[in-house]
Amino acid sequence: MVSPINRATEKIKTQSGCIGASLATVVSILRGLRLFVSHRPRTPLRVLCLMAFDTVCVLRYSRRLSSEKLQNLAALIDFGACANDLFDEKGFSREEYQTTRRLLESAEISGMVDEYLGKLRRLEDRRPTLNGDDQVYHLAQTYRESVIRLSLGTIAATALGNLTIEDGIQATYYQEDLKTLFRIVMLCQIIDDIFDFAKDKEDGLPGFLTAHASPYQALRLTSDAARYYADRRGLPSSPHMFPFRIAMLGISVIANVAIMYGYCRLKWYAFRNWSTWIKEWHASTDTHS
Repeated sequence: MVSPINRATEKIKTQSGCIGASLATVVSILRGLRLFVSHRPRTPLRVLCLMAFDTVCVLRYSRRLSSEKLQNLAALIDFGACANDLFDEKGFSREEYQTTRRLLESAEISGMVDEYLGKLRRLEDRRPTLNGDDQVYHLAQTYRESVIRLSLGTIAATALGNLTIEDGIQATYYQEDLKTLFRIVMLCQIIDDIFDFAKDKEDGLPGFLTAHASPYQALRLTSDAARYYADRRGLPSSPHMFPFRIAMLGISVIANVAIMYGYCRLKWYAFRNWSTWIKEWHASTDTHS
């Protein structure tokens, strides 16, 4: 029996060259511009996610996601964000959670939502601690990857059809479009973790920077992770994947800039602490004099 993943792979339009794939991506971007000012999805990054899956659908099946499907995906992505806020115990909106849940129930995908919540709950039950060593850092990285694979797998199962959530998760390992998309999202996660470091640490959330007791070591390991996610050597070079490779290149540049910013910020904190210590030392010396 041929798995849905293999069937989907066979349907990818490998004859689409770089130009055709780029034009398809441009149309997806133009089509999604209105979503930036719509009620859903809630953030620009989620809009970009919808654009990406619309492009994936075109390159696989030569058809675009319907407006109804886009609305369902927007509600699903917003619901996933609410679920994460619930488990993170930060910024959770019960009203938004219930509203998106009702929208998904009306779209007759409540069964998939329940499965998603069950898988997410099991991941959150194994959430790693903070301020650990290299091993704890890698556990946090695995945790981040698992949550993102689950989210992408659920979106893929809803957007592409004929897939279960588990099929979608496996596709992030083996199918070149979702595998590349996964790496792009991981690079975005690195950027987010760097700029939200102080808030994540205060909220006790495990991430690329909060998992390790040493901020410098965390940044070094995060830099290694960013290089791994941006490494194209393990990815196929099909012409129709050209837009995704360009996107990954651009995001990797931003991630590297964010990492450099992280190093600069740590050096500034060290200099500020040193200056404070010098001032306090001089003040105590003057007092004793």
